Amino acid sequence: MADIGVILAGVGAVGQNLTRLLSARPGLRLAAAYTRNPRFAGRDLGLHSGTGPIGVEITTDRGAALEQDADLLLVATTSFLKVVAGDLRAGIDRGLNAVTTAEEASFPWLVDEHLARELDGRARDRGVSILGAGLNPGFVFDALLLTASGIAWDVNRIGLRRVVDVSGFSATVQRRLGIGFSKEEFEAGVEAGTIRGHIGFPQSFSLAARCLGRSLERIDKSFEPLIAAHSLGNERLRVEAGTTGGFVQRVSGFGAGHPWIEAEFIAHVDPPGVGLASRDSISIEGNNPINLSIDPGCNPQLGTAGMLANCIPRVIEAKPGFITVADLAVPHARPTRREGWF
Repeated sequence: MADIGVILAGVGAVGQNLTRLLSARPGLRLAAAYTRNPRFAGRDLGLHSGTGPIGVEITTDRGAALEQDADLLLVATTSFLKVVAGDLRAGIDRGLNAVTTAEEASFPWLVDEHLARELDGRARDRGVSILGAGLNPGFVFDALLLTASGIAWDVNRIGLRRVVDVSGFSATVQRRLGIGFSKEEFEAGVEAGTIRGHIGFPQSFSLAARCLGRSLERIDKSFEPLIAAHSLGNERLRVEAGTTGGFVQRVSGFGAGHPWIEAEFIAHVDPPGVGLASRDSISIEGNNPINLSIDPGCNPQLGTAGMLANCIPRVIEAKPGFITVADLAVPHARPTRREGWF
């Protein structure tokens, strides 16, 4: 099989991790990269990402990038379906399969059914596939949960929990999550929608419900700040005492009047400093109960890049249209050259 050519849209932290991994993968070829940020234009993508030069120059010209010989467009820019829709359309119209990190695209019919149907029809017409994926949604609360259910007799109830170290995220992402605010600023930001915490619970819950034959009546959420008792900081963001060093989100999906799927998500810039350990856990109640724990928990940055890279061959093989991780053959790791990762 010839190398799979990949065009990268977005050269931030996720794009840089993907560049390091994809450039070390036999069978995958980075064909082009584009960005909206003019500061990065003209840079070699490999040097920009902390490896040696790879001969791919970052451009701000999407059309020129999409003219390159490739098989798949990987959009790593934002969380929102409407924002990535233009890139997805442009890629599909060039006959490219597409993968995006946008959380809303992991189950797009929930946020904008009209747009999801339009993109699905466009992809079917061109014989290509679109997937929204990442670590979460995409893996922990999605592919891993559904795989664990493969030995279940029935699924009476699902419990999910993640404790995540977010100190490796950029300052922009940390602020969107809700890090570094006073309690009053945090609450006002949540009310205004500028502080969102983890995005993707409704998508993960809806995918699980669809696959496991359930209907969700409603999804209830709570969102609480974790105030730092002393100053915390790294090279990305300084968290002063009395401001948010993290947060707790609790989400419940109800069916038949009762919670059927529940998740607790705890994010912090210094989990050990507040007595927390990074960990992911899944419990499935039923006739054959299942309790699964990953300790330490999945690394957000490395896990996201790994899931995206490992999905690429599966998306190429998949049926045309807008798909979910439940429609893929199981993604798995591939041989990788270790030189130049970091």
